[in-house]
Amino acid sequence: MPHDATKMLLGATQSSDKPGTTVYASDPATFLAGLAVRLGSDGLLTTTKGSNKWVGVSLGKSLSDHKKASVLRSGSRVPVLLTLKQAHATVTISSYANLVSGTDDALTINGTAFTAQAGAATPGDATFQAATSNAATATSLAAQINAHVTIGALVRATVSSADVKISAIAGGTGGNAITIVYTDNDTNVGLTLANATGGHLNSGSATFSDIDYVTLGTNAYIDDVSGKAAQNLYATTVSDAVYVSGVLTGVNEDGTEVPCALVDMVGGL
Repeated sequence: MPHDATKMLLGATQSSDKPGTTVYASDPATFLAGLAVRLGSDGLLTTTKGSNKWVGVSLGKSLSDHKKASVLRSGSRVPVLLTLKQAHATVTISSYANLVSGTDDALTINGTAFTAQAGAATPGDATFQAATSNAATATSLAAQINAHVTIGALVRATVSSADVKISAIAGGTGGNAITIVYTDNDTNVGLTLANATGGHLNSGSATFSDIDYVTLGTNAYIDDVSGKAAQNLYATTVSDAVYVSGVLTGVNEDGTEVPCALVDMVGGL
């Protein structure tokens, strides 16, 4: 255990009770200490949501048998890994008809132009359908971004009514370099961009203390792919784990430092 009170050894717990653990035939090198993990239909661990149910928080390699992973099913003051703040921007469809009046407008993300069209869009193509309503257009845009082989690996998009929140998958400052530009091809605006600075996604941070989504007494959202606690920006699911600390410096078994926080998950995740 590090002597610095602001640091926490991942895989350790400060619980005064005796929480249960279960060992799974999954490689602990894949399911690092502090990750929220789920159980797949094959009986192996995964961090991907799908239809898989949470089983707990991984205790990491040092507390696991070779090629098996120990998972803490419940407990208090359990360290969980956090995602660094992710760069993001919000697209609001203000007039779907304007997007396809005259020359079709486009939203360009990191060099790939997603062009509006009145007809149905083919999944995976760099197009989206501007039809029916602003909300329906936003839904099409988000789906096309996520289905695109290149851009879908770089950002994720989630939709709420006419708003599309586009976030870098990777936390940290790297996402601030992702470009996002709206091209209005016929002078009647069809969408607006917020939190885009200088034509880029904004607000990604590499500073642990800048993680402002950790609030005492609130439930942790878990990223549906990585298993880390994250901002409620895109593909996340709210858990029953409750934050009982602010942001701490977690220490991996290899000595590297990562952001983490303590949670109570008395009834599990």
